[in-house]
Amino acid sequence: MKNKKSYILSIDQGSTSTRAVIYDETLDLISNAQVNVNEIYPNYGWVEQSPSEIIESVKKTILKSLKLANLKIEAIKSIGITNQRESVVFWDKKTKSSLSNVISWQCLRGASFCNSIKNTETESKINNATGLEVNPYFSFSKMIWALNNNKKINKSLKKNSLAVGTVDSWIMFNLLEGNPHCTDITNASRTGLFNTLDEKWDLDILKLLNINKEILPKVFSSNHNFGNINNKIFGANIPVNSVLGDQHSSLYAHKNNKKFDTKCTYGTGGFLLIDTGEERFKYNSNFLSTIGYKKNNKTTYALEGSILSAGSILEWMKSINIIESFEEIEESLSNTEFSELIFIPALNGLGAPFWNENIRASIENITTNTTKNDILRSALESIAFSTKSILQTIKKNTNYKNQTIKIDGGMSKSTFFSSFLADLLGVKVKVAKNPEMTSMGVAKLSLESHLEKLDLKNLYIEYKPSGKNFKKFNDKFLKWEKIIETKIKD
Repeated sequence: MKNKKSYILSIDQGSTSTRAVIYDETLDLISNAQVNVNEIYPNYGWVEQSPSEIIESVKKTILKSLKLANLKIEAIKSIGITNQRESVVFWDKKTKSSLSNVISWQCLRGASFCNSIKNTETESKINNATGLEVNPYFSFSKMIWALNNNKKINKSLKKNSLAVGTVDSWIMFNLLEGNPHCTDITNASRTGLFNTLDEKWDLDILKLLNINKEILPKVFSSNHNFGNINNKIFGANIPVNSVLGDQHSSLYAHKNNKKFDTKCTYGTGGFLLIDTGEERFKYNSNFLSTIGYKKNNKTTYALEGSILSAGSILEWMKSINIIESFEEIEESLSNTEFSELIFIPALNGLGAPFWNENIRASIENITTNTTKNDILRSALESIAFSTKSILQTIKKNTNYKNQTIKIDGGMSKSTFFSSFLADLLGVKVKVAKNPEMTSMGVAKLSLESHLEKLDLKNLYIEYKPSGKNFKKFNDKFLKWEKIIETKIKD
């Protein structure tokens, strides 16, 4: 490999794995190292991770990516961090030790608290100030649960040494010189505590929830210079100059400066984001109004629809032997035909536009002829149905008219899924050829601080709607929606 002068390294810390990806100055991918991270299920509906395992996975992948690229750490010009959002870490600033496991974004332990503030001033304030739902998906309910139930966390709070943050904050606290307690605006905007209009921690919400502002991190722009990696860890002081929540990072990777540019990333969950430019939409009970990113003190807003279970459904299917490996999925789908089998993708409740944490996954219309492959197909169809439901709701409530959707993530590799989605939506689906759009977005933001101009054209595989399946697929979609509506009423 012919080494260029310098490189950008992306740390991509996700729900089930951590990646370190090295890019050159034209954003060509040089190396990609991955380490799996375990999920812990201590109770029904609860999901946790080990804070120390996350930090070790970050260190391992950085060293592994350098080795794969045959580079020394000094060749890295700067580092960007992108991470699973909403998950919460608690640590003591004095001892520098974590006080509990990470409470994952998938965890439902905050459901009872969320239910207790429904139809109250607190719910209204959270909705309007943050643009988010009152739902256990978001960080604030996890914080409330921990503050009320964890003695170690309370002890640290009384000593004024408690720090709370999302995963990016935990990584920077451990890797940067001086152990700063900081975050970027996209991660802050997902907590349910951050006012996206004023761009500050909302003091009214904090007072209503009895949360001390001092335990929260300082919030900066996405392309802020957050500090340098501690020389003692890797032997060089490399700056971290960009941080984005994972879905915001993939949005930034896809962006082409068009308003209503739309992307959906299908990872553990599925996350559809629409770039709305400088327009901040008011709260809507069906979808989220959030911050897309903030660069050079200019804020770009976004609309979001969150599918809480996507790739996690395939993981579950693998665990019960419906599929043997992810590589065989396309072959398995080729042995299926359209049927009335309907899958409700609610392993962790339903996200947008339904927002119901009580519904659980189910399979409808099973017959003696139903096969494993039929169940697999119905599951992928359900993710496409979820995507349509989100877009349909946004179109009804905004002036959104985009005729193209860009997708990435593991599920986008499926020809069946991508073509089904195009036929269902009746719009062009563009699949990113680079499977690492999440890591690329924050690398792009990091690289831009070193260059006057970055000309980048993403490559896509295009799927155009055939038209012949539109009615058939949409009739089934309506049946799928009706089943969900019945479950909500029950």
